[in-house]
Amino acid sequence: MHKTALRSWVATLGFLTSFPVLALDAFDPVSTVLSLDTVQVGDTRYNNVRATVGSYSLLEVGSGTPAADSYDATSQVLTLGAVRYLGLTYNNVRVRLNAYSVQSATAVVTPPVVPVSGAPHVSYTDIVSGPNNGGENGKGIYLSIFGTDFGSAGLGSTVKVFINNVEVDNYRYLGASKGRPDIQQITVQVGALGNPTPGTALPIKVVVNGVPSNTDQTFMVNPGRILFVDNVTGSDATAAIGNIAKPFRYVQTPALYTGGAWPQVAPGDFIVMRGHGSATPWTDVGFEHYFMRYRDKSGRAPTGASGTGAIAIMGYPGEDVYVRGTVANGMGSGCISAINGQSYPGMGQWAVVSNLRMDCEGYDGPISQEIFGHNWRVVNNDLSASTAPTSGPNIPRMAGITGNGNNAQWLGNHIHDIQGSPQECHGIYIDGDGSYEIAYNNIHNIRSGNGFQVYVNGGNGTDYAHNISFHHNLVHDVSKHGLNIADGMVSGLKMWNNIVYNVQYAAVRFNTNTLSGAQIFNNTFYNTNLAHHPSYGAITNDWNLPVGSLDIENNIFYVMGGTPYNSGSNGVPANAGTIAHNLWFNGTGGTSFDTAAVSGDPLFVAAGTDFRLQATSPAVGVGSSASAVSALVADDYNFKPRGANRDLGALLR
Repeated sequence: MHKTALRSWVATLGFLTSFPVLALDAFDPVSTVLSLDTVQVGDTRYNNVRATVGSYSLLEVGSGTPAADSYDATSQVLTLGAVRYLGLTYNNVRVRLNAYSVQSATAVVTPPVVPVSGAPHVSYTDIVSGPNNGGENGKGIYLSIFGTDFGSAGLGSTVKVFINNVEVDNYRYLGASKGRPDIQQITVQVGALGNPTPGTALPIKVVVNGVPSNTDQTFMVNPGRILFVDNVTGSDATAAIGNIAKPFRYVQTPALYTGGAWPQVAPGDFIVMRGHGSATPWTDVGFEHYFMRYRDKSGRAPTGASGTGAIAIMGYPGEDVYVRGTVANGMGSGCISAINGQSYPGMGQWAVVSNLRMDCEGYDGPISQEIFGHNWRVVNNDLSASTAPTSGPNIPRMAGITGNGNNAQWLGNHIHDIQGSPQECHGIYIDGDGSYEIAYNNIHNIRSGNGFQVYVNGGNGTDYAHNISFHHNLVHDVSKHGLNIADGMVSGLKMWNNIVYNVQYAAVRFNTNTLSGAQIFNNTFYNTNLAHHPSYGAITNDWNLPVGSLDIENNIFYVMGGTPYNSGSNGVPANAGTIAHNLWFNGTGGTSFDTAAVSGDPLFVAAGTDFRLQATSPAVGVGSSASAVSALVADDYNFKPRGANRDLGALLR
């Protein structure tokens, strides 16, 4: 993002809804580093911008309410709404940037606003239970709802949320989620909801311009307390549970049992962190060199009774809650972690982590569910390890999210810029048995490993893995394999409606001799094996796949030119199971292992950026309608219902 590329900077600092919050910029005169939270450049939003200012001219220091940041490339004038300088905050500062260079920035493509084209669709929520009283103004917990066709304006008027047909109390945010850039987010504070009987799953409904959504997502009223924590204004000495004006200072301290909010929480409680963006990140070190560890307690299944429910940690609506964990500041273990369930049975379970931004160098990465970390719900977080060491002692071996346990729900996260031990740090990594739903995530720029990996070697509680549903994810720009199905994977693997592109090695790689009945349906793979490695094909097998281990149907494999379709130490044999009705294009070698292979350019709308099919695509209407496919794949990547005539790939025409 250099001067010649900047047309206009229009900051979207905070979420400008009914509860606006402006983020605070910072300028260090010693290093001459300027830090900005969020700037908009055309259709692209840049987060976490750091620029070195070589020369500038101060034009004006204003007063009053901070304006949104803006940059005029013609005049080279930068207006900062609120900037921290030598310990003081100045509002509405105008400077002319005579010379500067950008050190880092994370680009988030913001799709153009599209009018509602159909009924709103609710895909998931961050929490499934919580209190309907207490907390800010006594209105209960905050709930975020994710989906599509929510519109772009009118929150609380033309866009409304109902729980059990009762409208929520107040509205906080309507806009892009942290996960896939095309999925929207609505955040509300639930309020009393007519005081329904606790313990009942109540249907959630979004209504846009009078048109209702689906109602299969639910919320349960469940008792609990809300503990606010603020790393700028908080004080453990004066903190009061449930009082937003009297927050705690620390989430957790190294002492674990004393100081901060953690010693106070019980099942059903929520820790709500306030955010001040990159200017004042959370850098506190908790127990065992993590930011926070679920160490001495656990949540419970919500039933409506006191003392039940997950223990949740979430970001306050509309604020950038940024946890920056570096080895230098003592956070060498990781950011948020459960505890080894073998050594501490029953601990570190029933957890929710939502609406946070974490960049973590520690050994266990941003989030570790650990061994037997059952019932973790990780939703709508921005997770990276952008500066983790790649050599030396104790280099990380982790992922954006890693661990194992039953009923793991890892939904709608933005996992990016992951690095550490070469080829051993991944986007998402399952290392033991359990049951998993991994969906709606945006996984990219994985510098030291696979986009997704399952690998179980007996060292993390179990010898095998089962029951993984991986669907509706966006995976791209990966330094190793897109999807790596390795040692110990047995049954219940289901992968559908994923888009995977720009990977250095295989689209899908198998390295297991225990696999049975894996279902891989309606995925789009593009630009695979960028490294032109002869050992890696679109599909790759490096071990002895059992007979009947695979069911691969209705996928598109558009590989890098001159690379094999089927490769590996053993290759994928024809007797591995059903391989049929897949499209193969641009590669080498035969496709006789596919009993109903389709060939030819799939004719994407725009290869590499828009993977919808053109009407004349050879992938239109030629897919399998086998019962297994029809039962699993009801819609496409964009939640558009699939008809009787099945298209190939993740997206319909």
